[in-house]
Amino acid sequence: MISRNSKVKILRKESYWFNQIGTVATVDQSGIRYPALVRFESVNYAGTNSNNFALNELQEIVEEIEE
Repeated sequence: MISRNSKVKILRKESYWFNQIGTVATVDQSGIRYPALVRFESVNYAGTNSNNFALNELQEIVEEIEE
């Protein structure tokens, strides 16, 4: 389940951040088309570092915890 602060990989091919990893800032539960706001380290051509995505355009990255 993708939630706030999850690390996700972008699957939308036409996105500037395709195949890059970002952090989920918020997930809107109201039923809109692109509910997940994802922030990135890099900026796009317009100078922004965030974009909204549909949940099926995101792949959650599971980080293994070493003990």
